[in-house]
Amino acid sequence: MSVVRISVFVALFGAATTAAGQEGAPTVPSGLDLSLQEVILENLPDGKVQARYRYLAPDLADAGYDRVAGDFPALCDQYALPELTGQGHDVAHIILSMSDRPVVFGDSDPEAVQFFEAFSVTDATCVWEAF
Repeated sequence: MSVVRISVFVALFGAATTAAGQEGAPTVPSGLDLSLQEVILENLPDGKVQARYRYLAPDLADAGYDRVAGDFPALCDQYALPELTGQGHDVAHIILSMSDRPVVFGDSDPEAVQFFEAFSVTDATCVWEAF
């Protein structure tokens, strides 16, 4: 399995870059300010792709999960899946995360507030997967 990492967050003087198709901050039902930290694409043995979209939400600790729960399906349906299929990827899974601070993928930070949701893709639709 190969992994492609697309870093899209730069924390210098407020400058940020975004992945193609992700210009500007995504609008989500909670109204929380989000920025895309990075996208990680994993090529699966069956030729499909598993994508991880990692978002920063500085006010996440104050918001709590109940406020942002509806943001995950919106991010999958309105941002991640259209971008991936628009790039020609055959998508198996999309994993979305929000964190109140940058955390290196695979590292733990006990002080960070993080929420994760996973979706499988069936018939070009995001389907929530319970952990």
